[in-house]
Amino acid sequence: PYDIISPSDKTGYLKKNPYNVVRIEYPSNYRSAKKNFELWRVKKVLSRDLSPSFYIYEKSFTFKEKKYIRSGFFALLKTEKFGKNIFPHEKTHIAPKLDRLNLLKITNVNTSPIFCLFSDKKEIFRKTVLKIKKNKPLAFASLPNGKEKMWKISDKKTIKALENLLKNNKILIADGHHRYETFFEFTKGGYILTFLCPFKSNGLLILPTHRLIENWTEKDTEKLERFFKFGGKWDFKFYIKNKIFYVKVPRKSDILPIEYLHSTILKNKELEYTKDEKEAVKKVSSGEFSAAVIVKATSMEELKSVMKRKICLPQKSTYFYPKVSTGFVLNELY
Repeated sequence: PYDIISPSDKTGYLKKNPYNVVRIEYPSNYRSAKKNFELWRVKKVLSRDLSPSFYIYEKSFTFKEKKYIRSGFFALLKTEKFGKNIFPHEKTHIAPKLDRLNLLKITNVNTSPIFCLFSDKKEIFRKTVLKIKKNKPLAFASLPNGKEKMWKISDKKTIKALENLLKNNKILIADGHHRYETFFEFTKGGYILTFLCPFKSNGLLILPTHRLIENWTEKDTEKLERFFKFGGKWDFKFYIKNKIFYVKVPRKSDILPIEYLHSTILKNKELEYTKDEKEAVKKVSSGEFSAAVIVKATSMEELKSVMKRKICLPQKSTYFYPKVSTGFVLNELY
């Protein structure tokens, strides 16, 4: 999806194939995205599926020499105000929403799926996957770090079983908050392209996103002792100049560590982010930033507690790795 495509990545995708979906998902301008979509449809590069279907999507990948397989399915999810059946877990910012709104307005195409989690206690979805995977995939892609496969579900019985599974389910947005909010406002409650994955999927991996601070001062360093306990088992590592501080949230705090961090020492701080700890340390050592905070990954249990409490964590509290790829299924609006 657009939010992790660097300029060099984009150049590479453009060279790979004239029909790479980056031309629609992350175009040079919004008009060119619309033009390409219409041209590809005429050329049958894109074709509308005539039968109502769900699509099983499987991503296999390796992280730190461990193999993962994440299975879920593409569907259209009816958008609604948060808090009843659908829950966010992170706060959003205006700029990304404006970009996605402009793309939606001009193309009338829901280009990339949001990523949501649901409960599958009776393993209805898992059993469906085992059955469907016996068939040949409809689509297949090889990546530097793994493979992706997609199968079509069009028989009414299986579709109904999955619909019933989700009917009274609570849905948590894992990734795509900006796209969800934009789509809901634009369509006034339309159906958004969604990748739905069980909470208990073995392929779910949440990575941390570290904080970089430009305006860190000596007074801020002195405040650390006021807000945190030092040493021992740590919640955060602060890199400040050539020093490292291992700190822990006080026991009396009844909120998650990432909430506590942003409500205390990082309150009103201008932040930038990186997923690479080494990069964070390097940027502080070089003087580009005055401090960095290394955070731990948010756990699935913590995410579930966020849903129960109906609260939102600070932006970039989670990074579900890897992202769900754009291009397997697109949703044209009517």
